[in-house]
Amino acid sequence: MPNDAETTRTASDTDVHDYAMTQRCTFMTEQWMGSHVYKVGDPDTFKMFAILNPGKGQLTVKTANREVADMLIAAGVGRRHTHMPRGSWVMLLLDQLEADDVRERIADSHALVVKAMTKAARKKFALD
Repeated sequence: MPNDAETTRTASDTDVHDYAMTQRCTFMTEQWMGSHVYKVGDPDTFKMFAILNPGKGQLTVKTANREVADMLIAAGVGRRHTHMPRGSWVMLLLDQLEADDVRERIADSHALVVKAMTKAARKKFALD
């Protein structure tokens, strides 16, 4: 039986980066005062799916809808992103979520963004 430390392991910046980079056709750029911005596609045709603020324990991801974002905020594991107030983007508080939950949110965000890409872009990157 795992001990409490194993069952409540939170995700580090390295965990987030490593997992985000396993998503299909992903690359990362450093923008906005050191934020790590994860994108699907290539530098010419891309959509952002996550923003990590290294050293701050914050990861912004897209959620399926506003209700999911509101649920995460109400549960105390997320906040509305100040620069992305509309839509279903939420800033996750990494110290409030288990690593598995963070990985699930990254994968979901990637999938949602891929789904929103044009058919041509999905075909270009073999994402269909």
